[in-house]
Amino acid sequence: MRCLLLVPLVAACVPVSTDTGLPPPATRPEDSGIVSGVSLGVVGYNVESGDADPDFVATNMADVRGEAIWGFAEAANQSWLDTFAVAAADDASQHFLTVLGTTGFSDRLGLVYDDNVVQLLSSTELNEMNIGGTARAPLVGHFRIRSNGVELKVVVNHLWRTDDDARHEQARMLNEWAATQTLPLVAIGDYNFDWSVDGGESDHDAGYDLMTANSTWVWVRPDTLIATQCSYSFNGVLDFAFVANGAKTWDGTSVILFPENVHCQDSPDRPDHRPVRADFFVPDP
Repeated sequence: MRCLLLVPLVAACVPVSTDTGLPPPATRPEDSGIVSGVSLGVVGYNVESGDADPDFVATNMADVRGEAIWGFAEAANQSWLDTFAVAAADDASQHFLTVLGTTGFSDRLGLVYDDNVVQLLSSTELNEMNIGGTARAPLVGHFRIRSNGVELKVVVNHLWRTDDDARHEQARMLNEWAATQTLPLVAIGDYNFDWSVDGGESDHDAGYDLMTANSTWVWVRPDTLIATQCSYSFNGVLDFAFVANGAKTWDGTSVILFPENVHCQDSPDRPDHRPVRADFFVPDP
């Protein structure tokens, strides 16, 4: 069953397979009154550039089907994105292109998108949010869905892990920036908000509250929470999908992919994060 995402922290998810953790694509709710629209799948993935093999990441990606946009944190370089663009294509009907951020040194942000589904109108980096000039500026892609003309912006983030003040300032600035925008917004990535799997409502980083203040951003919350980082030191969600503006009215769900422990073992070839997928039904104008 799917429900409209109406208030923060409330988003019903489609039942997912316990074997793969992969959701079916979003479809039109029978009782929504929506006549027509398009499904749009977006995935955020921290691929740990300093301690992972892009070919192993590509193997994981090949198990994810039907998505149109990927947002990557910690992509080492263009070669990594080129590998991911090949892996993202399920068949010849998909043609993935890339955008690589310029900040973050060897831990860059990146977009990989299906040019047959969405047209990239422009891309930019929010450099004022690269606090101190040594972190990562959010990477923004302005897209038009080819089949119905709806425009949206997809924001890829990786907020500062080791500096609480800088992370909180980035979260506050993302809130202020979104309030100035008019298009539907989808934000994915690694936010380091440490939302506890158990009792996260009262046990999470203050950056979450700063980003979602006044319901500017709303978390597309998975029905089932599991740790998104492979770590024995804590059991929390670091990777999120948020929506703002018109995207808050879309029928949306999210799921943390690859829930089995075998997929979350930090090693020299495996990234230390699970990807998070969000699926939306975007109504025609």
